[in-house]
Amino acid sequence: MMQQVVLCDADNTLWDTDSVYAKAQEALLSRVEAILDIRNLAHGRLDFVRRYDQALAAKHHLHFRYPPIMLVFGLADGLRGGSPDVAARAALTGHRNSDAISIPLAEQIVADYVGARDKTPGLLPGVEEGLKLAQRRGLGVYMLTEGRIEKQRKIIEIHGLGWAFESVLEVTKTVTQFRRLRERFASASVTVIGDQPDRDIEPALSAGCSAVLIPSRFRPAWHISDSWESATYVASDFSDAIAWITKMPAAI
Repeated sequence: MMQQVVLCDADNTLWDTDSVYAKAQEALLSRVEAILDIRNLAHGRLDFVRRYDQALAAKHHLHFRYPPIMLVFGLADGLRGGSPDVAARAALTGHRNSDAISIPLAEQIVADYVGARDKTPGLLPGVEEGLKLAQRRGLGVYMLTEGRIEKQRKIIEIHGLGWAFESVLEVTKTVTQFRRLRERFASASVTVIGDQPDRDIEPALSAGCSAVLIPSRFRPAWHISDSWESATYVASDFSDAIAWITKMPAAI
C-alpha cells in the first residue's frame, strides 16, 4: 500500500495553461474591439481582459468556470467605459448595454474563444523530472481537476504521461472534498500540490493535508501577498515540490 500520496493540480501546476489563455483572451478582446469599432487599448491589453474576467469569477458561483459569453458582454461594456464590477453585474443579470453584439454573434465569438482556449498547453519546467522522481520513490500521484476530466486525460496522452498518474479525479476543491480524499488515503501521508492558495493550498491545509505551492504567473487580484506564504512549502517548480515531498516521513 502506498505510504505517500500526492494530489496534484493540473492547470498552471503541470502545464502552462496561463499562456494559452493569455493568447485566447487577447484575441477575444481584438474581436470585440473590431465589432464595436473601438481600438483605444495600445498597452495592458491582457490586464484589461483579466480585470473583467476576475470580476465575473468573483461573483459567479462557478468561479472561473462561468459561461464565457458573459466575458464577451463584459468586455463590450468595459470598452465603452464600464468598470469591471458594473460590467460583471450586468453580465450576470443578462443585461446588455448595447445591441452591437447579438446573442448569435456572441455565441460565435465564444466558440472561437473556447477553441483557442482549449489548445494543448506545454509542460511547465520540472514536471517530467518530478514525475519520474515520484515514480522512482513509489509516490502515488493523482491528478485533481475542477475542469473536464476528458480534457486533462487528453493532455496527459498527448504528452505521453499516462505512466505517471494513478488516476485523474474530477472534484470541486473544497475543504469537504479534500477531507474525503484524506479519509480515502487514511493510511498514507497526503500532500496537495497546486498554484492557487484559495483553491489548492488553504482547503487542503484545513482538511489535514500538507500543501505545496508552486506560484504561477497568474495571480487573481483577491490574493493578498501573504496568502502565498500559507503553504507548508513553497516550491520553485514541480521537480522541487516532489523532491521536498520525498524527504517527508512516510505514513506507517
